[in-house]
Amino acid sequence: MNTEPFSNTAHSFYALYETLPENVQQAFLEELLQKKHQELENLAFSLACKQAKEENQFLSESETQAFIQNLS
Repeated sequence: MNTEPFSNTAHSFYALYETLPENVQQAFLEELLQKKHQELENLAFSLACKQAKEENQFLSESETQAFIQNLS
């Protein structure tokens, strides 16, 4: 699947967002967070994992266990 058109569209939307007055940007972000909170958290986690993988930054066994224990 060619993601270039989506990337260009996303970039164009971001460029538009950047032209908005600061108070409108703030209101937009607030509404986005309220309505898409879980999706944004999932995306942030996914991007962090992707970056860690690209940088070969993996958790040690003890760090993994501590992370799992802290989930509950």
